[in-house]
Amino acid sequence: MSTVQARPPRRFSFSAVGFGAIGVVIVIIVALVIVKVTGGSTKSSPPPGSITGDVAAPASLISEVTGVPSSVAKAVGLPSSVTPPSVLKGQEPLTLDGKPGAIFIGAEFCPYCAAERWAVVMAFSRFGTFSGLKETASSAWDYAPSTATFSFYDASYSSNLLTFEPVEAAGNDTSGPGTSRVLQSLTKTQSNVWATYSAHFGTSEGFPFLDIGNKVFAIGLSYDPKILSGLSQSDIAAKLRKPRDPVTQAIVGTANYLTAAICSITNHQPASVCTAAATVAAARALGTS
Repeated sequence: MSTVQARPPRRFSFSAVGFGAIGVVIVIIVALVIVKVTGGSTKSSPPPGSITGDVAAPASLISEVTGVPSSVAKAVGLPSSVTPPSVLKGQEPLTLDGKPGAIFIGAEFCPYCAAERWAVVMAFSRFGTFSGLKETASSAWDYAPSTATFSFYDASYSSNLLTFEPVEAAGNDTSGPGTSRVLQSLTKTQSNVWATYSAHFGTSEGFPFLDIGNKVFAIGLSYDPKILSGLSQSDIAAKLRKPRDPVTQAIVGTANYLTAAICSITNHQPASVCTAAATVAAARALGTS
């Protein structure tokens, strides 16, 4: 497929975003403001044990994130700390390689992307398999500095149910705020989807952006990255069996919504995932059941 150069790095401003009930989610999304990266000139220290450069994610870590029991997902449910994604009806379905499609566009410097990837990895792993995931941390000069996360750069995803294309359009800051560079180019489809639906929700193209089938969209923040502050990848993964922990509430709660969204484009397969209590509750809340 033809590619286009990624746009200059931009991000959603946290200061312009509030977290509210499902009924005000559109207002929240419209209130997102795209700004250039700004911040102090003093480098923040990364969380103890966090990864600041891309390294292969251990299989044990991935297993902890993707193996969260359905009982935990049910206990977490749909917490108020999570902003639900938005649903659009009547759009032309997104099809990639002959299957229902989903596209994630993020940037390694972006703290909001760092938070979102935990739930993206968890949710999409219920429908397929990631290969080549890496550990990294967001910019040390941005909001919620050095948030521990994964990177999709050079990673792949396989599924017989859907095609998922995760893109890291920009790398990390290297020597101060705003020093990231283009990391991956976008295909025409990715670029068009990003521009079209960002405009639909009243924003310019920013990170993170997640389109599930041109039907469900997570644009901007699902939860505050500061919930993960001071934690390494292993610290975060170790919390994911504790339903009352704020980290688990944020990540698993977001994943519950994303799982329901994916089920809406896979004809509600696999049944074991799409009929789970947490998924059914999220589907009802989104109106996709």
